[in-house]
Order: sequence, then structure tokens, then C-alpha cells
Amino acid sequence: MVLSVAYPQYAGYTVVNDITGFKDQFSAASQKTQTIQSDFMQEKTLSLLSEKITSSGKFLFKKENKVRMEYLQPYQYLMVINKNEVMIKDGQKTSRVSTASGKMLQQINRITIDCVQGTVFTNPDFKTIVFSNKTTWLMELTPQVKSMKDLFKTIVVIIDKNDYSVQSIEMNENSGDQTKIRFKNKQLNANIADDLFTVR
Repeated sequence: MVLSVAYPQYAGYTVVNDITGFKDQFSAASQKTQTIQSDFMQEKTLSLLSEKITSSGKFLFKKENKVRMEYLQPYQYLMVINKNEVMIKDGQKTSRVSTASGKMLQQINRITIDCVQGTVFTNPDFKTIVFSNKTTWLMELTPQVKSMKDLFKTIVVIIDKNDYSVQSIEMNENSGDQTKIRFKNKQLNANIADDLFTVR
């Protein structure tokens, strides 16, 4: 049942009161998704600057818990997450850390994977409200634990109704900074080589 309750911050969306059907369909679609490859566009809005910082690149996901984000414009930067390990290559410098040592990386990693794998509703770190319009679902994630509350005010995820894939992730920080990542030209279940997620 969809209630005709409007939230000013989400124009055109109405809140979904009974989300059981959505959760079931989202989970079922996610279980069928073994890999995702897409282009992405990232917009970073800093509270102290009037202009947005825009970058773009390639995104790869492969079960289980493998993510590769390769920034190509306006600079080259690579982040590979393979389960609990993270490799970051910035120019000629390569560093390797565990996701446990970097809270921000750990949370972004978990949010991305939870959304892709359909397990976001079982993450106790967030309270989730679901909204709907004709073409997309909108999930508003509000932190429930201190470590997350210190970082984020809300995280907003847009899901395509056609294939239940993630269209965008928006992270709203308490500082007023905002990061929005939009995914486009998505291909689901294409063959992706394991060595693209090798952490060296």
C-alpha cells in the first residue's frame, strides 16, 4: 500500500508504508546479480565552496564483496575492495589498508554492497524508509549508531524499478558536505575477471 504522504525533500515521491513486497523483489533481483559494470559520475559538494567537484570513471562489482572504482577524469585514482582489504592507487603511490582501519571506507563499502546485494534492510546501523514514484524507489538511510551518526546525516539510494539496480547513492555528511554517485550504462552479469579485484 502506498500512502499519499509527501516529503518536501523528495518531490514527486510518496512514502511506502508496507515495504514487504519491495523487500522481497529487491532481494530476489539482487540474488540474481552476480556482477555489475557501469560508468559513474561523482559530484562532491563542499559546504565551504560554491562550486561542485565533478569526477567520473568505471565501477565494477562482483560477488562476494568485490568492488573496483576507477576514477579516470579529471584525475586518475583507483580503489579496489576485496572483502576486508582495500588498495588505493593515487598517481604513482599505492597503499593498502584493511576496511576495519578506515571507518569511512568501511561504511561506504558496506553500504554499496548492501544495496547491490539487497541486504540493506538487515543492516542494523541504519533505519530505512522507502519512497516510490513511477520509475524508481528511494531509500533513505538514517544512521542509528554513533560511529555512523558522527559521519552522516542521511544516505539516499535510488533504485531502478525495471531491474532493481542502484541508480545513485547520495551521502549527506553532518558537515554539510555531500557526495553523489550516479551509475549509468549498467551491464548486469557480464563476465568480469577476478584479477581486476586483486589487491597487490
